Amino acid sequence: MVIREALNNTHIADALKLAASGTTELQEWADLREPGLRLRVRRYNATWVLKFRDNTVTLGPADRWNVANVRAAASHVRGMVRSGLNPKPWIDARLAGASADEAAAVVLRREGKDRKEWTVSTLMERYLEDYIKVGRIIRGKRNPPSANTARDVEAMCRQKPYTDISALILRELNEHVLESYRDNLTKLHGGSASRKGLGYLKAALSWARKHHSSLAGLVNMPRWWRDVSALHVEKSRTRMPTVDDLAMTIAIADAARRLPGRSIDAEINESTIGALWLLAFTAHRREAVVTIQRGELIEDERAGDGSGLLYRPPTVMKGKREHVLPLPPSAMEVLRPFMQRSATSKWLLPAARLGKNGSSVHVHGSSINKLLLRLRGKDEKGRAVGAPDLLSLAGVTVFDWSPHDLRRTLSTMVEDWTTRGDAASAVLDHQGHGEAGRSFDAAAITRTAYSQSQRLPLKKIAMSRWCDEVCAAVELARPKAAEIVASSIGPNPNESQTLIATG
Repeated sequence: MVIREALNNTHIADALKLAASGTTELQEWADLREPGLRLRVRRYNATWVLKFRDNTVTLGPADRWNVANVRAAASHVRGMVRSGLNPKPWIDARLAGASADEAAAVVLRREGKDRKEWTVSTLMERYLEDYIKVGRIIRGKRNPPSANTARDVEAMCRQKPYTDISALILRELNEHVLESYRDNLTKLHGGSASRKGLGYLKAALSWARKHHSSLAGLVNMPRWWRDVSALHVEKSRTRMPTVDDLAMTIAIADAARRLPGRSIDAEINESTIGALWLLAFTAHRREAVVTIQRGELIEDERAGDGSGLLYRPPTVMKGKREHVLPLPPSAMEVLRPFMQRSATSKWLLPAARLGKNGSSVHVHGSSINKLLLRLRGKDEKGRAVGAPDLLSLAGVTVFDWSPHDLRRTLSTMVEDWTTRGDAASAVLDHQGHGEAGRSFDAAAITRTAYSQSQRLPLKKIAMSRWCDEVCAAVELARPKAAEIVASSIGPNPNESQTLIATG
């Protein structure tokens, strides 16, 4: 027998009484407000059911839902059945106490697992291996992969809050999850890391949506992640150390080989000093400086005046094109001792310690930044022993300068000296000239350097004046640097072994 009425809580009470007696074979109340919703009593059981097309879905015991809640549940289940989804996981989750949204996540997760769709972890692994590490295709050509980007993504995947979302099926992601991820990144690692981390995840989702939508579970999914924006805005950098600031920093570093708070044998690595010199001469990015191999810095035999050529392959240049810099005799006089050191390592600037597999590795890019902190007494050991700020004591005006700031100094000073802004741009590789391939030996490097695409004469205009000014300024700074170091931390036991003999 079926009674058709607008159900209310009184009907629930009546149904429970009938079920308690156990004398009713079958009694149903059909709701007039929610199509297909029925309250059914059969002997000792009173249950809610939904009849839709040829399906009858049990929604749960009569005393589990009030009328308002069961109508909402019936409407949701009808939508799932209409879409071809199995509503049982959602109903089970709701009966277990989950909210409607939490139950929906359970359904998505089960569906995704059944179809072996990608998790966030799988997404980032594939994006790293199949896209970042093979390089992007731009205008029909594949650019070399970015080692820095790969390291950034790998570091991101090892840290919270990424590890908190890595097991989620991609279909479980939404604006709320992504915004929470962004905000937690900011709290844990800062605004810049948040901007990067969010950008990498959004880029990976777009890549998967375009190339692997079926495997990833993103078929026909709107690109909602595009609407989640980073909140952090990078501040415009205006720091610009003077040539005298740079020269005094080099002179202080060369004079203070052993700094307070270190063990007696823990001196500044010679390669770190060399990296600081090369940074000063080239104003290149840190990775392009520390990854120079021995065969990439050569004498310029064609010039025959003691000058040299520094070759940087596409893999270490931001523009992903090979780049050659002419180095005047003044710079080569400083760098030649590094070229002539024992050739047990392929690196021009080998680290003091070996790599994990026992092989020689180059000094890390961060070693330059760490050296600058140590000279200011701002590193952990320096703060612990109250080390002096040698740069401030020596009168360095921009004492907190960073390696990237030198690009601003070189560009400004070369343009002032030569009225050729394009010369500085050529040195800094702002224009992206050069080939995408790689030169492997001295002869090939020389041919590349003298090709028109490298604009060698234009670079020489900038490099000759810049390097000469830096070397001269360092020589002028040495006496004061030695005095500051001696009065602050004692005499340098290696004073006679400086890179350039004074006088």
